[in-house]
Amino acid sequence: MPKLTPSEFQQLHEIASAAATHIAKTTGFLSFVQDSDLRTMIENERRKAESHYNELIEIANGESIDRKFENMDGGLQGRPRGTASRAPSPVQPKVGQGFSDRIIASDLLDFSKTMAVRDIWAATEISHVGIRRALSEMARYHLDAAYELYRFMEQKGWYVPLGFSDNAERWFRQNHEQMLSAQYQENEWASPNQNLPS
Repeated sequence: MPKLTPSEFQQLHEIASAAATHIAKTTGFLSFVQDSDLRTMIENERRKAESHYNELIEIANGESIDRKFENMDGGLQGRPRGTASRAPSPVQPKVGQGFSDRIIASDLLDFSKTMAVRDIWAATEISHVGIRRALSEMARYHLDAAYELYRFMEQKGWYVPLGFSDNAERWFRQNHEQMLSAQYQENEWASPNQNLPS
């Protein structure tokens, strides 16, 4: 059975690194989130990121893919074994920093969208059919998570689409007002002819 190529190891490394970062971020977000539903979503996201991270490490070590997809072609052998499979220790946020629930939800939505595309892209670059299936399953999870987050944000009024009759500048400011207000005084937005900050 074929070994993983350097390119395939690189794909797994990049996705595992993204999952590790997500574990750290979601752990930090739990210190700031106020909405109970969003807290539950963050906890689920962290558990799933840990699960994905561990699965990717096991795949790279050749420990699980042949069991999970034993009836498929391909496989892994010759991987270094005995390496502990565990999620990285999360980075704790600095005291005094904070994130609003809207910013947290936006970040989670962006991650889910990005990882859905990233997993599918990696699946097309990997020849092992079992690993392609594993990455496709991860992508499907991220697609479902993105939709759940989108619906949550829409119900909260945090996801405001641009309509044909909307003023584009007002729409942009409405969507980014919360972030921008942390950097600029509200009275700086008083003039409708004032340029947006660069």
